[in-house]
Amino acid sequence: MIEVLLALAIAGFLLTSATNLLVLISKEWADRPAARDAFDAHVNGVARFLTAVLEEATVPVLNPSGNDAIDLQRPVGFSDSDDPLIHFYLREAPPLFVWPGGTATRVHAYLLFEEGEGLSILWFSELQELEKNEEGRMEPEGEDELFKTLISPLCEEIYYSYYGEEDDGPDDFREWDHSVELQEKERQSEKFRLPAFVKLVFRGEGKDLDRTITIPIERLSPSGLKEDGR
Repeated sequence: MIEVLLALAIAGFLLTSATNLLVLISKEWADRPAARDAFDAHVNGVARFLTAVLEEATVPVLNPSGNDAIDLQRPVGFSDSDDPLIHFYLREAPPLFVWPGGTATRVHAYLLFEEGEGLSILWFSELQELEKNEEGRMEPEGEDELFKTLISPLCEEIYYSYYGEEDDGPDDFREWDHSVELQEKERQSEKFRLPAFVKLVFRGEGKDLDRTITIPIERLSPSGLKEDGR
């Protein structure tokens, strides 16, 4: 009988403690700042936006040229000593890109991370006055003619993710490599490898959140499948 009473007492104590903990958690959840919800929504929104524009850049009907849909380039004003930026082409820019004449079209965009500034997109339209650079590409005459759209001031870190080495065969063992800098190619001097993923770290409301953005290297057909012959 004593053992039964002791067991009931312990069970009652545990149940009371669990109930108090549940009430405390519920109260904290109900009283949490609205800013925390806004931070979560901001991070998720940035990830969805970048995923959408990068996927759109791979649709051939929107990017009919034979060039890579997503590659690494240096925009005007970036010297050879600077790492290139992830570059992609959009037939029509999203409304977030403010264009004096309305909706910007035929846009070249570059993903730019600056420590202390956050994540932005540099871009220009082919409708601007352009000139041919040393590599034969058309670009604005100067850096001041590039537009800059801030995507997230809360982005604090960026990591580039690579799967294996550039000369790995299909049967080679591969490992993931994450770096704050782009990897250089071993076969070509001053050339860089396009990462498979980009990991973004956001900081706000006393916590960090990270999101991984896939770099869709393969061109997609309008149906969403890999394009034949590419």
